[in-house]
Amino acid sequence: MRTITLFTLSIALLLQAGCGNRDGNVFVTGEVRHNGELLPGAVVVFSPVDDSGESASGTTDEAGTFVLSTTTGNFGSGAKPGEYRVAISKRDVIWDGRSYIEIAGSEPVRAERAVEVLPREFGNPLQTPLRATVTNRASDNVFHFEIP
Repeated sequence: MRTITLFTLSIALLLQAGCGNRDGNVFVTGEVRHNGELLPGAVVVFSPVDDSGESASGTTDEAGTFVLSTTTGNFGSGAKPGEYRVAISKRDVIWDGRSYIEIAGSEPVRAERAVEVLPREFGNPLQTPLRATVTNRASDNVFHFEIP
């Protein structure tokens, strides 16, 4: 699985090598692990350290890899070079197996709730210990984050 992930990231980098978007963004990708295991379905948000500029985000796929996009760009639009705080969160939806919510005029629905899987500080952009420096070189912009 790791070989496939590295191969996918390598191909993406080759396609993006030296390429920036017209808006000054560069391709950014990486992987997220939790307790050593790849983490699918995690939301990764890069927020500028100086609070100026645009944030970028992505969601990890089944292989635990993400590709950043900005809110104003297309998928894979990347991020501008600079220093970022990196917040990562992962929520699982749980159901106790017996609770339902009654809705007038329709069938009852399961009373599910979302719970954060990761330690809270990693999901908060102001508290996260994770940092990343995005450069003009796409080959430098492959990040690996491990969350205990």
